[in-house]
Amino acid sequence: MARNVLLLHDMVSAHAPPDELDTLDQLVAVESALHALGCETTRKPFDGDLLALERHLRTNRFDVVFNLVETYHGSRFLHLIPLLCEQLGVPVTGGNSESLFLTSDKLLAKRLLVLAGIPTPQWVTRVNRDQWSSFLGQRLLCKPRGEEASVGIDDASVLVCDTLYELESLVERADAEGLLVERFIDGREYNISILPSDGRPEVLPIAEMVFSDYPPDKPKIVGYEAKWLEDSFAYTHTVRSFGVEGNDAALAGRLHVVAEDTWRLFGGNGYARVDLRLDGQGNVFVLELNANPCISHDSGFCAAANEAGYTYNQMIEAIVQEALRG
Repeated sequence: MARNVLLLHDMVSAHAPPDELDTLDQLVAVESALHALGCETTRKPFDGDLLALERHLRTNRFDVVFNLVETYHGSRFLHLIPLLCEQLGVPVTGGNSESLFLTSDKLLAKRLLVLAGIPTPQWVTRVNRDQWSSFLGQRLLCKPRGEEASVGIDDASVLVCDTLYELESLVERADAEGLLVERFIDGREYNISILPSDGRPEVLPIAEMVFSDYPPDKPKIVGYEAKWLEDSFAYTHTVRSFGVEGNDAALAGRLHVVAEDTWRLFGGNGYARVDLRLDGQGNVFVLELNANPCISHDSGFCAAANEAGYTYNQMIEAIVQEALRG
């Protein structure tokens, strides 16, 4: 697969937090895989200057852009990178501009899920004030609307409002800080990775996130600590487990259907991960779809691909080939 590949990635300082430093691990891993596949690569850090990127793409001949950019004003403007590539006719890996735009705002994404009949946790805004009383005394999850990688999510993100005054204060804070407030689904959590081939989704083995030995008062969430802080209780006690398909084929089938429907709703293209939860009654809820999820060696997506029998290089090749297919 001899191709000339532009590796577009975040600008990361030496003192960046762990989630940002991880993008450099991705860069090195992807670059190494592409070299093993016979590709030539050029690194380009993305500083937010789309005009400079356009000039670079116009003056150099790249067969494909491998898009590893994970933050551009949070995630709200990430769609502009594939949009530029699409306008220039340059293949780009991962989600297209439609997919990244629709998933970059978690509130917009939830509205689309509801319109499509795909279950997602109810949320609180000023628009549904007449329903606020149903949220009182219930656990809520407060998270950034335009961030990925569990940025801004910790134990304090799970809270309870006992009065309308408290709830109104929370909504005011959400409006001011760009947060989403939704009902917290206290149950089993699943990650479903999708690696498309020839435009068709291949659902990789389902991963369950197991919250091992969590104290009763600690929220069972995959927050920032669980993902990035290796010395934390949450990191060492949140364990990825495979085997749902063999243990409960009926549940796996339901999760597959919901994940594929979600992937198609948000553009039906590019590698992605769908995060879901199961409530106490066995109802499935989509938390979100992550377009262009992390693909470093220790990522959940890579673990699922490995479980499906892919080597890392084969996974990268599949991602590039799908981009070239257009």
